[in-house]
Amino acid sequence: MAHQFTSQFPVFKSFARINVPGVDPVFAVVGKGETFVCRPLTSENAGIEVLAWFHDDDPNASLNSCVWSQDLETGDPLLCVAGQQAAISIFNVRKKKLVKTLIGHGKEVNDLAVSPLSPAILASASLDYSVRFWSLDPKHEKQPCILICGGEGHREGLLSLVRGMDNVVNVWVIPELPNKDSGTDKPTLLHYPHFSTSALHTNVVDCLTFYNDLIISRCSNENMIVVWRIDEFDSSVEPPSRAPTTHEFRPTRSAWGGGYQRLFQFDAPKTPPFYVRFSLFNAPMKRPILAIGNNESKVYFWDLQTLEEWDEQASASDEFRDRVRSRSGKGKKRGGAKQREASVASSTTTGHTPIVSSEATTDTVTYSKAAMKYSLDDPFRKLMSHAESTVPRVSFAARQVAWSVGGEWMVVVGDQGMVALFAR
Repeated sequence: MAHQFTSQFPVFKSFARINVPGVDPVFAVVGKGETFVCRPLTSENAGIEVLAWFHDDDPNASLNSCVWSQDLETGDPLLCVAGQQAAISIFNVRKKKLVKTLIGHGKEVNDLAVSPLSPAILASASLDYSVRFWSLDPKHEKQPCILICGGEGHREGLLSLVRGMDNVVNVWVIPELPNKDSGTDKPTLLHYPHFSTSALHTNVVDCLTFYNDLIISRCSNENMIVVWRIDEFDSSVEPPSRAPTTHEFRPTRSAWGGGYQRLFQFDAPKTPPFYVRFSLFNAPMKRPILAIGNNESKVYFWDLQTLEEWDEQASASDEFRDRVRSRSGKGKKRGGAKQREASVASSTTTGHTPIVSSEATTDTVTYSKAAMKYSLDDPFRKLMSHAESTVPRVSFAARQVAWSVGGEWMVVVGDQGMVALFAR
């Protein structure tokens, strides 16, 4: 059976000395029992330079996740990897050696994440129905597990930090860490998520990320990515103190009251397999780009800022819409496009030609084609990709995408040990 690889660039500002503008970024890939730390080459004969290679002697090793952290005392880059064995291995990349192993999960670990607030806080999701938070601070070395999310969350094993091997999406409110119990034999326990729904997706939810206060998620067999939000959720406001319990079954439970709102969705053909991860590039003063690979060597891209520009201008340009409809013989407009309460993009750049004036001309056919990519007036319309790229001369199923800090590089990994590097 072809094994899968996963990849991750260093993504936190604390790694600026590893990944800075004008310097080739460093990324890591894992698969089977191998962990590689690599650097893309920028010469005419471009390729990849392997900087470090860690081998797991276990013949049954099957790694699936990796994430970057940092040694708080020395500043050395740390690479956290996990997979089928349930343990999490921490490698010091500069010293090229294993420095720590985290034990606690009872089954396979399927995802890892490091807190954007501190590289010393690591989270892991497992098939044992729990999410564990670990402290990599040396002062918590004897008892590194500091918080456990479990209890009434998923009924099937967890595939990621807020999604599981079922069609349920859970959102947990995490207290400030570390806390008074950190480093003791009594880690903090969270029994209930603040939000839970089984109504959004129809199959195994295997990828999810926040985009400001919006949520982007996908599941196997739907061949699409959904953008949605929790009603009344505002990350700038203190969350409700109590999470809803499961005493009364409801497909959607929310501490904020109400449910969720489906905003729009992206068409991602031929992405049915389980464990296909999209990636969102979102950096200050950069256009936010969403990317996912399919099972035929193709990568789809969406520019989220362009969606905002279309939505704002199409809603405001009544004169433009009247002109389009009058020329098509359909008469006056019946009403403007729906106006979203929240912006799709968090930052804007100058000098970009608005999408309405560039693609949506007075020609109705042109407008309709552009609407298939950019119009947000129907939450159930699948928006076509804004750009596509096919890896030449090979055929493989992409499994995960990762971006460099500045977005200059993107790596796609997949079955058959394939690693594809993109530059822009």
